[in-house]
Amino acid sequence: MFFGTYLNSIDDKGRCMIPAKLRYGLGDDCILTLGPDKNIRVYTEDEHDRFLREHILNRPMEDKNARLLQDFYTSNAQRCSIDKQGRINLPSIFIDYAGILKDTVTVGNADHISIWSRERYDAERNPLTVDVGALFAEMLKYADGQ
Repeated sequence: MFFGTYLNSIDDKGRCMIPAKLRYGLGDDCILTLGPDKNIRVYTEDEHDRFLREHILNRPMEDKNARLLQDFYTSNAQRCSIDKQGRINLPSIFIDYAGILKDTVTVGNADHISIWSRERYDAERNPLTVDVGALFAEMLKYADGQ
């Protein structure tokens, strides 16, 4: 399980440090994907396979949106090695998609790690601006089976 929030940056070669506390659970290799929130997701291979099976591959292929979603998640995934300094090389298309200029926020999200541009994270996910009470209230409807 991955937890915590870490500030970092990418270097001129597109390399991003994975914090040691998050790196421990990844091993030597990982899977990079584009996230639905204009971020980059980092999975172990097992978690990526589980994510695909549970959320993507079980959709009816006669549904055009299901095919588009499957194409998005499979065509935009890459295996990646973590170097001896704990860095991964982010492809330029991933950096552009996430809007990363230099500064990043790396977040442990239980089953995966997400890498955000600092600007987007501050605008959309910063704990000082998110109304957690409203989120909990909204999510209670799923717990009640509504």
